[in-house]
Amino acid sequence: MACFLRQQNIKDWNANNIRQLDPFGKSTWDFISAIFKSGWDTLATANKSSIKDNIAKEFGKTTKPLTNVNIHYGIHISKVPPPIPLYPSKEILEKSKAHQHKISTKGKSSLSYAQITSNVTNALKIKKAFPALPNKKVLKIHNAAFGQHTNKAKKVQFTTKGLSRKQAIILVPNDLVENIMDDASMYIFQINTLLKNVKSSMHSEFIRPCSGGITIITNNVPNPSDLSVIEKYFKSVKGINGNEILSPRLPQSKSYLKIMGLPYLQANSNKITSENVIDFIKHIDLFENISLTTKPRIIKASPKSDMAIIWINIWDNQNGSKAKLLINHSFNLGHHITTVRATNMNPGIPQCHNC
Repeated sequence: MACFLRQQNIKDWNANNIRQLDPFGKSTWDFISAIFKSGWDTLATANKSSIKDNIAKEFGKTTKPLTNVNIHYGIHISKVPPPIPLYPSKEILEKSKAHQHKISTKGKSSLSYAQITSNVTNALKIKKAFPALPNKKVLKIHNAAFGQHTNKAKKVQFTTKGLSRKQAIILVPNDLVENIMDDASMYIFQINTLLKNVKSSMHSEFIRPCSGGITIITNNVPNPSDLSVIEKYFKSVKGINGNEILSPRLPQSKSYLKIMGLPYLQANSNKITSENVIDFIKHIDLFENISLTTKPRIIKASPKSDMAIIWINIWDNQNGSKAKLLINHSFNLGHHITTVRATNMNPGIPQCHNC
């Protein structure tokens, strides 16, 4: 048909009036009718199946619906930091950098035309009154007299700085802490000997008790191989059950967040509890690999409000990478849509380890 159209030299504006195309339409329809009448759907193919079966296999693929799915993402409460890799993953770094760029550019606002004109006029008046002054002095006088017109939003500090990472936290039963402290110098000597054998640049300095175990102070930040040497040593010491020794971990910072959008009263007219919140977020993939430092705290949004604010603290690094993956994200809890927001940190008053 294309060859025919080129030979006839058909013009676009007169294409609908061409009668030479009528036989093509009738021929095409007769061809389709002949295929249909011949029982095309029963014709065999190379793999001894009908054309109809092949079409049904290709276009009739469906996905089975998920039934009885009960996924738990392992969120838990830990008084000490969970084990973490020495460096965050590439995905977390990319997301945190993108979020940090978004936060850093969000609060910036340009001055209006009137403000710029007023600043220039005032600066020219000062320069005219004191022509001998350099421009930097004129700018300082202007800022002191008229101030700077900036509308920068106050940045929320939601992550604490945390302790120094030049230490390793080891969880041991309370009855073993006193035994370890009695022979602390021997443990330090033997640990340093093992570290020298593997040619590590790190060495331990002293041991002190902490909540739930002991802390080994070091000269450098321990890497995974150093932590493995310390773990193997304590599990091999006589009088210590190796199953009771958990893997050493590094100190971490804390990030302070809040969840908004949940009602204070549930469907059974009971107040929402911390256990309810933990059970809810176990099924949210957004909270995968997130560890809470304490139980969630729940208050009313206001005395007369029926909505709740849920305060959660999570273990994080100093950059707040994990918190940045949660902030301003929404998810469903039942038929409610909730949102995670950043909140100012409230680390409280440090407690003396000797008290």
